[in-house]
Amino acid sequence: MLSKNMGLSAERENNGPVIRRFLSGDSVISDDMVGEAWDRVADGWFSRYTESGDVNRQYVIDRAILKILGEIKGKRILDAGCGNGYLCRLLSKRGAEMVGVDASKRSIEIAEDIGRKEPMNIKYYVESICNLSMDDDAFDAVVSNLVLQDLQDLDKAIKELHRVLKPRGKLVFSTMHPCFSSPPVHGWIRKPIDSQRKEDRLYWIVDRYFDRSIEEWTYFDLPPTYSFHRPLSDYIKALIKNGFTITDFEEPIPTDKDIEEHYREFGNEYDRIPWFLVIGAIKQSKKNNV
Repeated sequence: MLSKNMGLSAERENNGPVIRRFLSGDSVISDDMVGEAWDRVADGWFSRYTESGDVNRQYVIDRAILKILGEIKGKRILDAGCGNGYLCRLLSKRGAEMVGVDASKRSIEIAEDIGRKEPMNIKYYVESICNLSMDDDAFDAVVSNLVLQDLQDLDKAIKELHRVLKPRGKLVFSTMHPCFSSPPVHGWIRKPIDSQRKEDRLYWIVDRYFDRSIEEWTYFDLPPTYSFHRPLSDYIKALIKNGFTITDFEEPIPTDKDIEEHYREFGNEYDRIPWFLVIGAIKQSKKNNV
């Protein structure tokens, strides 16, 4: 007999992604395909945002990004994969000159619509991170929030972000944590096994971590989007290869207060496993590049 969802933290059904994985060697997912997938998702996805994004961005990821960025007033910053532009707007309010790019035309349209209601020092472009139109050494800093995981050619993206940064410029990016949130085999072990209560989660399993794979994510009732699982070492090696020095490495979690106030999203989960990773790196001066 199946157990009943009673008491404690019975969860909403279908509140997470459905994932189908297949080996990346069998398919090529271009940046145009990624952008077109997000065109289909954009209106539904961003309708869930506040001015601070979603709860993961507001209470977990962005605090680490802002800490690593430091003082940004008067600096020119690229938001690489800006979506609806919420982070561009947050950084513009802090005094930065912002440029946002995204492969999704519809996402940029939404960002520009919001910008017309509240004009700021922001310019938006429909572009792939792997093929930017900006000049060399154009930005003091680059932020990329949960985007590099959606690109198949990570090396090309990192190389391009290095090109548009000024010497000693800062790159700050976040990704789903490769060790926990995206390996091909993962999930909670529960007792009883059919329980949906957070309190019945015993531990998180991880297997086939080194299997690089394409993921098709379906959130809520929205069309699918693409993502790519790769080991953490792929990100580190790409940074080193393309002339970056890693300066910051954060596995952010919400505060105890945020967990208490947003237990449905964070409780008995976010303080057990780091779902996200935020890395800061500095572009080496030209004389030191290899």
